[in-house]
Formats: sequence, structure tokens, C-alpha cells
Amino acid sequence: MNVSRIDYALLKYWNHTDLAYIMQDKSLREFYSYEPLKSSIPDVINARKSFSTDRKLLADVLKKQYDELGMSLPIEGKVILDENTFTVTTAHQPTLFTGPLFHIYKIASVIHLSRNLTSSISGITVLPLFVINGEDHDWAEVNHFYLFGRKYEWARNSTGPSGRLPVEGLDVLIQTVSEIFSNSPHIEDIKQLLSDCFQKAKNYSQFHRLLLHGLFGQHGLVILDMDDVDLKKAFIPIMEKEIKEQFSFKPVSETQSVLEKAGFKPQAFCRAINLFYMTDDIRERIEPHEGGVIRVETKIKSSVEEILNELHTYPNRFSPNVILRPVYEEFILPNLAYIGGGGEIAYWLERKSQFSAAGVPFPMLIRRNSVLLIDGQTNEQMLKLDLNVMDLFPDYDSIVKTYLQQHSQNELNFEAELEMINNAYSLLAAKAEHIDSTLAKAMLAEQSKQAKQFEQLGSRLLRSEKQMQDTNLKKIQRLKEKLFPNGGLQERQENIFSYYANYGSALIDALIKNCDPFESKFMILQAQDSPVEQA
Repeated sequence: MNVSRIDYALLKYWNHTDLAYIMQDKSLREFYSYEPLKSSIPDVINARKSFSTDRKLLADVLKKQYDELGMSLPIEGKVILDENTFTVTTAHQPTLFTGPLFHIYKIASVIHLSRNLTSSISGITVLPLFVINGEDHDWAEVNHFYLFGRKYEWARNSTGPSGRLPVEGLDVLIQTVSEIFSNSPHIEDIKQLLSDCFQKAKNYSQFHRLLLHGLFGQHGLVILDMDDVDLKKAFIPIMEKEIKEQFSFKPVSETQSVLEKAGFKPQAFCRAINLFYMTDDIRERIEPHEGGVIRVETKIKSSVEEILNELHTYPNRFSPNVILRPVYEEFILPNLAYIGGGGEIAYWLERKSQFSAAGVPFPMLIRRNSVLLIDGQTNEQMLKLDLNVMDLFPDYDSIVKTYLQQHSQNELNFEAELEMINNAYSLLAAKAEHIDSTLAKAMLAEQSKQAKQFEQLGSRLLRSEKQMQDTNLKKIQRLKEKLFPNGGLQERQENIFSYYANYGSALIDALIKNCDPFESKFMILQAQDSPVEQA
């Protein structure tokens, strides 16, 4: 596969905060602890070593979670116990069949970085670790995926944590995927992988763990489900602090205010208590109420003493929200860096003072790789149309205009003629000014009228040329929609299996090889062969 890279600043797809962090805007510097550079890693290691991590707990939980699914942990348990072993981490909800491509790019970035650091910094081992955020309950975000622009959805209801859902109904979608890729080179691999996940998993989180292990386990990815009673038990002191002191609200709110004044929009809303009460069927907010707390949806009230007693007795009933979850992850893991997308980095930038209040080290923040995948067939189509990938970045109307000007046998640029008309009227108006100023104004008005009519005639000629080039323009439109669905980034919609079906594990290898998160440029990955793509 051929790799090319483009400066993010040359593209229009990033919001203000995302681009500012990518470009290391000085106005953001106070909101993170380390510049996202390899040279900063030794400082992160020293800070991390000063914080006590319960490595035995982590090793025990990982062993338990892998054993329950019959998976082999990619590393020996004793490696985790070593004080010179660290993690680089990313996290995501269990999106259906891995969801959009950026989910995969986050993991590839983590694996690449962990290998880089382990091989280049003497005396340390860095593990790539993926955290499953299966406690989230925004079902509409995770219940679907796209293949070739078409949406496929898991048709069921959910009000509780998505990771605890039983897997009934997923077999129907597995069959659908099998039919879509029935003639693809790697269909048997896909069918076997998805079927094994379905047969072994008791809930949606387990299904996702099995799927990611099947795709990335051989590359050393360690997968951790934070919805674990033993991990929650260890986190009780921080959750108790949140309930009693509401320690997150002030630092996060103040940071959001400072960021907003600097021109950066606030991200997740910070509440007085950033915990949910959670069972298999519900995940509801906990709020202060009359000297105690109230569970918002069920209206169940408790004194502070009662809710703390329940926290100590049943810690798995409590779930950190998006504000507190980063603290939970860093409290449990010997982590050096968090790798995330622009949106994730933006809300992590609001957390530094919160981490300080919790007494937990703040990690290095690294922006994941963004990638545009172009398969062999698409490459061939572009070549036949005399296009390169950069031609397809502008909006469709601009692409069409440029294409027609470059490929029409007729001259479609009428600017010179329009300039001649404008110059003629201007000269006449200048002469008339000395004779009759009102006549000069009338000539200038006529100039404007004629210019508009001329532009309309030019547009008619352009439309006629479009009709002559209709077949090619339709092909260009399909290419544009394939690479930039709905005018956005491919990575935010299309699913990995659209490409895995043709390239198999070689695609995963190529992504890991090239997704270097310290390389702060947009990556274009182009395959040179032309397998048959299923439509």
C-alpha cells in the first residue's frame, strides 16, 4: 500500500479545538501536562512511577476477563506486575461490529506507539491497552454500522448500560454481513470471527472484546472492561470523594470557563455529582437533594450515609460519567498516554485541574491518526478519469467545475471575455462622465446587467458541457460519496469490514505499521491491487 500525508491545516474537516491541539496552539498549553512528543515520555514515566498502581489487581482482573471468554492474554501476567511496565491507552464504546473506521485507527495508533516506545526506550515495556466503555447507555450511538454507505442496525431497545445487553439478534446481522461479502476473498475469515464471538459471548461487551481480540490480539492488544466489581471497589475512595465533596465540579467548570474565553467551546456538561446509579436495566443520574442525594429517573432519595453505604457494599452499581471516567481509567492503569480523536482530546483538556484535585497523574494526550482508505478498484477508477485523490477533497460542485475546465474539448473559461465587456463599459462610462454624469451612471448599471446576462449564458454552456460529460460526472459523484460520505470523513462512517473483506489481516498490518500518532498529518493509504468489491 502507498502512503501519503497531508497537513491537517490544509483540510476543512477539523473543529477549532482539534486543529489547535494538532498545531500545538500556545493558547492551549496550560491545559495539558506534556507536549505530545516522544522526548516528553521520560518525564511522564517519572511522574507515573510516583503514583502507586495496584498492578496485582489489574493483572488479576485481566486474567479473569480473558479466562471467562477462553482468550489468551497477549502477555504474561508477571509483565504487568513489573514496575517498569506501562500502558498507552485508548477507549471506546462497544460500537456494533466496531462501528466507524476511526475506532480501528485508534487501536492501530496505540499498538504502533507501544511498539515504538518499548523498542526505543531502554528498560521499559509499554502495552497497548483498549478500554471498553460498556457502561454508556446512549444506545443510538452504538447500535449500527455502515457498509458501502448503507446503514445496518441492531433492532432492539436498551435503557441500561449497552455492554450488559444479551447478544440475541446479532446472529441476524452476522448473516446479513455474510451475504453482502459472499464473493469476497476473506468472507470465511469474517464469518468465522463473527460467529465465534456470537457463540462465546453472553453480553454485548464480551462480544466486542472477542471481536477486537480476533482482529488485534496477535498484535499484543490488551483489552479491559472497566465495568468490573473489583475495579470499582478499588475506585471507591474517589467515588466517595465525588459524592461527599463534589470535587470535580469546581475545577472542571472553571477550566471550561477559561477555555471558552480563549475561544474554545466547552465539551461535556459537568454536574455536581458525576456518577450514575446503574443496574442491568437502567443508568440514572445521581444529584444532590435536600442534604442527601436523589436518583433522577426513579426519584429514589438517600441520605449521604445511605448512598455511601451502598457504594461500599455494591460498588458495581455506580458508574463514572464522561467527566469522571478518565480519572477512573488513569487511577487503575499504569498509563503514560491517552490516544483519542479530536472530540476526546477536547474534553480531556478540561480535566487537568480535576486530576490534580483527585491526586491522580494526568497522562500525555496524543491525537489519533486520521486516515483515508482507498482500495485498488477506486484507484483504477480515478486513473481512468484522470483524477488524483487531492482532486476529490473540495465540494462536489467545485470538483465538477474544475474537471470540466480541464477535460472539455471546448473553452469553458469566460473570464477574459467578461473582462473585455466590463472594460468597454468602464471606458464608455468614463467618457460619458465628462458629458453627462447621469448617463455615466446608466452605463454602469447596464454594465452590471450585461455582466449578469453573460454569466447566465456561461452557466448554460457549462450545463450543456455537463450533459455531454454526464457519465463521467456520475462516476465522480460516486467516488466523492465513497471517499467522503455525506461530505464528511470516510473514517466517521464506513466500517472496517468494507475493506477487510478484500484485504484481510494485511489491512490491519498496514494500519499498525503506518498509524504513528506522533506523525501529526492526515494519512492517505492507497492499495494498488484491484480485488472485486461487493456492492
